[in-house]
Amino acid sequence: MHPVLADAVYPLAEHVAAVSLREAQVSPSPEHHRWCGQQVIEHVILCFKQSKDELRRRLASGESPARSASLLQWMLKTQVCFFHSMSSGIPASTVLRPSEFVPQDGAGLAARLLAEGEELNKTLAECRIAFGMRPCGYHPMYGPLRVEEWRVYHRVHCIHHLWQFDETIRLARGRLAGAEEAAK
Repeated sequence: MHPVLADAVYPLAEHVAAVSLREAQVSPSPEHHRWCGQQVIEHVILCFKQSKDELRRRLASGESPARSASLLQWMLKTQVCFFHSMSSGIPASTVLRPSEFVPQDGAGLAARLLAEGEELNKTLAECRIAFGMRPCGYHPMYGPLRVEEWRVYHRVHCIHHLWQFDETIRLARGRLAGAEEAAK
């Protein structure tokens, strides 16, 4: 895997692999629509898949995105690609919200995360050959992106969700421990 992606995907997978099935399913705050650990990772996987699908469509057509970025898209892309920062608290688009999934433990989730990361990495390598330094796909939030910008976006996104995942699992473990204590 390309070092930019590997720098975030492998540590995230390592954190995910250490989680039990129960820990991955507990939402720290269901009343506030907070995701459980598995939903966080399902979201990242959905993002990998959506990007890969967009890039494969561009590879099939051979055409770079014709639209330019709006001012807002350019500013958001600068925040992610230059400052390596992603805003918190912005809800994911509907298609990227994990609604239905088969419960899995951390090892299974980590394997799926790595497999999707590898597929995205292969697609980006193909885009490098086909598009060179031109934009190779259009991201709904950031506009047209070049290969390097896709890699940085996914790196920053994985790191963003690594923090969220760790916090979710910490809170889930606290809820599970409290429930076990109350059952005694």
